[in-house]
Amino acid sequence: MTHWRVAIASGGLLALLCAGCSAVPSDPRAVLEENASVIDSAAQDPLEALDAAGLKGTSATGSIGLCQGPPSPGVDYSAAITATVGNDPVGGFNALAEQLDATGWTATDAYADAGIDPSTPAQEYTRGPLVLSVKTGGFSVGGTRYGADAMNLGITLSDHCVRVPDSTDFTELHDLNGEIPPRD
Repeated sequence: MTHWRVAIASGGLLALLCAGCSAVPSDPRAVLEENASVIDSAAQDPLEALDAAGLKGTSATGSIGLCQGPPSPGVDYSAAITATVGNDPVGGFNALAEQLDATGWTATDAYADAGIDPSTPAQEYTRGPLVLSVKTGGFSVGGTRYGADAMNLGITLSDHCVRVPDSTDFTELHDLNGEIPPRD
């Protein structure tokens, strides 16, 4: 009898937890398109800040990605920006940080406990619902460093995951992927 009570209580707890899960919007694609529009527009400020900071080789792309798994599948839209900082990632980072501060981005303490190497700075910024992650120094695989002269920026929304129906074919959303051109 005790096992039945545990099973019923567990089922009730699961129902309560799932009651807080986000619902599938009536038109998930429309929500993703709106998120893409907001992020693509917001990407213009970091692109301009990189240019004002004297960092070259910038490019920006937007892409759809998975952000939840079964039983509640979800997708999100994010932007990635790259720039070349050359042999001075600290100088490039500081120049960009000054420009971001001037355009209303606020530094967070998200990386405060991450043990960031001072020679390859990283910082997270927010502005309203937008989250901007800035990292320098590339990455290492098998002792080989790749992208050491690059700065990578990522832009998402703080509430970025859009729940979609279980039967969603994610390839139907990939037409939202693509280059984000700078303002004219």
